[in-house]
Amino acid sequence: MAIATSTAILAATLATTAVSVSQGKKAQAASEKAQAIDTKRQNFQMAREKRKQIRQARAAQAEVQATSFAQGTAATSKTAAISGNIASERAQNLSFLDTSQGFTQAIGRQNIIASRARNAQATTQALGKLAVAGIGAGDEAGLFDKPE
Repeated sequence: MAIATSTAILAATLATTAVSVSQGKKAQAASEKAQAIDTKRQNFQMAREKRKQIRQARAAQAEVQATSFAQGTAATSKTAAISGNIASERAQNLSFLDTSQGFTQAIGRQNIIASRARNAQATTQALGKLAVAGIGAGDEAGLFDKPE
């Protein structure tokens, strides 16, 4: 009777461990999919912001050219310097956005790595509990007793 009870407990532990591991893998896959979607969203926002920066720089450049032409100063060094400053600022803004996007993507990759590690830890814990349950069931059944 003790062997049957121990076997039933071990079978139940095995079944719950298998379900737990399976659910952990599903949660991991869902987490990675969510991270991929979030990365796409962030890339879309970054592309929009870059276009905005370029558009603003072009508008500022056009305003400088129109004003300088109207004032008759289109060929002066001051106008060229202002145009250069606008181009430089645009380049700095785009560089900042690229750097920010790189950091965001690195954080996303690290989140996936951390999620995988948590899943592996949970799987290891579940398997450890299964081993302990197996040892307990074997002990209750007298499998580890010294033969007399």
